Amino acid sequence: MSGSSTNELLRAALNGGGRVPSSGGRSSKRASRRATPKSGRSRDVSDDEQGGGADDCASVASDDTWEINGAEEEEGEGVDADAWEDALAAALDAAGERRAAARERGLAQAANILAHVFVGERLAGRGLASLDVLKRSARGARSETEGLLALRGVALWFVAFGVDAPPAEYAAAAAMLRELARDHASPHVRVMALRALGVASFVAGGDSADAADVMQFVAERLAVSSAPGELPSDAIVGQALETYGLLMTVVAEARPREAERLFDSVFDIHLRALAADCVEVRVAAAQNFALVHAELSRSQGRSFEFDRQEELLATLLAVRQQSIKRLGKRDTHTQRLAIRRVLQSIESGAAPELRLAFHGRYVTFSDWPRIIRLHAFRSTLGGGINAHFADNPLLQQVFNVEFDSAANDYANNEARQVVSPSSSLAKARSVDMRKRREARNSARRFQDGAADLSD
Repeated sequence: MSGSSTNELLRAALNGGGRVPSSGGRSSKRASRRATPKSGRSRDVSDDEQGGGADDCASVASDDTWEINGAEEEEGEGVDADAWEDALAAALDAAGERRAAARERGLAQAANILAHVFVGERLAGRGLASLDVLKRSARGARSETEGLLALRGVALWFVAFGVDAPPAEYAAAAAMLRELARDHASPHVRVMALRALGVASFVAGGDSADAADVMQFVAERLAVSSAPGELPSDAIVGQALETYGLLMTVVAEARPREAERLFDSVFDIHLRALAADCVEVRVAAAQNFALVHAELSRSQGRSFEFDRQEELLATLLAVRQQSIKRLGKRDTHTQRLAIRRVLQSIESGAAPELRLAFHGRYVTFSDWPRIIRLHAFRSTLGGGINAHFADNPLLQQVFNVEFDSAANDYANNEARQVVSPSSSLAKARSVDMRKRREARNSARRFQDGAADLSD
């Protein structure tokens, strides 16, 4: 089972029912420029892109450039970025219909709108009702498709509203997502639950302690899914590694010693993942090694060394030199490029570089935390990530990126500002995010204390 199969199921569901009629029957120019499906892979802008892959599970985070392509745009053309409120309300109403087809169509429409339009500003204070609908749909889904669409909607809700989510709402959603990730019969639903759990914790979790707690849960899923004798699921292992890496960016920044301790406990699992059949799993594991090494080196002011660094480097070198006949040209290129970048980062501290390209605009990311985070948000938003970069303060804060969204022709506006992670603005944003997490955590502790007193 490849990591892409879950995305393919979801994409098919979105294509089948996610078209949202726009005013006048046609989408606006702004909508067509911004529209994209859920998690179509970014195009690999390299000489090797024509090569096919045997399992089509290469990590998008391994390419030098991600590009929002025409096929992605076409799948989101039905979303009108200027007249979506009534359509979203109707879609959420349809999610409660008796007929399965109507429920799935409503969830697909809601997911398309949440992905392609930042709704948080216009719906501020009215978002909790939509979260309740999505949670009910996820918990009571009667088909795999319905479950996938509802869980994607939950993840998108946290991208739009999660920064200001009440602690109790986050806690309830996280508990549901853990249950589905652990117990659901469908591996595809477990994948989506893990993805949504990571995004929810990253955006709305109380502090780094919450992220560490979720990481422990994900580590348990990794241990079960990759245990000797178990039927391996590349999709689940790959998503668990990606979720673990996303939350590691939170813990390593705030509590580097705790990050080192946590990673020591899953070092062997990551090392085994480097020998997995799926390119996506190998690359995700390798990038987590690079992330932890870079963040601990930063915190210590010198090059960090894992206890078993020589073994790790030898394994990475072997993977890089590995010749896998069943892999296509593109997957082979993807793996070698990604592993080479990880080796250079660990051996010499060389910074990685990834460019996000959409509509003639390039944004460069040159540190592991932002690359890992970009992968997670790209998996959730698909090509709609460009609209959220322009309008969603969360992404601008997380990635230290600002665009001139006031330009008349946003899509073709080349002007951009990319804020360095070491700049005073980036540091101020990082402090602000920590303060938001601390405030949410204080509110959660207050609620817990009040509940104890009432008992």
